[in-house]
Amino acid sequence: MKKALLAAALLAVSAPSLALTGLTVGANGGVTRLSGNGSNEYGHEVGIHASYSVAPFLSVSGGYTAGEGKVATSLNQTKTTVDYTTIPVELRADIPLLIGDVYAKAGANYYDVNHNSTINDSGWGFSGGAGFVLTFLPVLEMTLGYEYREMGELTTDSVILSIGADL
Repeated sequence: MKKALLAAALLAVSAPSLALTGLTVGANGGVTRLSGNGSNEYGHEVGIHASYSVAPFLSVSGGYTAGEGKVATSLNQTKTTVDYTTIPVELRADIPLLIGDVYAKAGANYYDVNHNSTINDSGWGFSGGAGFVLTFLPVLEMTLGYEYREMGELTTDSVILSIGADL
């Protein structure tokens, strides 16, 4: 029992030093609104992300997100299922609070949108977002955020929930 308490105490004391690399990784998911050609519909998305701190309140972040929903665009006039993947690369600024951070981020994303089995659209678009990071332990955090992405004729507005760990 004493060994378990000693191990827990050592972990608690050394936890801040575990986050010295500045690398954070995590997974996210949420609901998204897809907009295109005057049509707005809801879908879902899931993804993984990582960020690296380049200054105390500034980091570079990236990730991979996949989602789907039903929407009509000029490429596809009827509402059909649209699958998309996006790889965002963004610069993120954090403002520290007592129990977490408020952040804003902006950058670009490479996207691949599959309107149906025969129509594909890919390229680069703007991405950005904002949110709140709640820090549970020095190495564990939960984020509630908003993300916006332009993907050709399609745009997404997403509310995401993310769990991450500082390495």
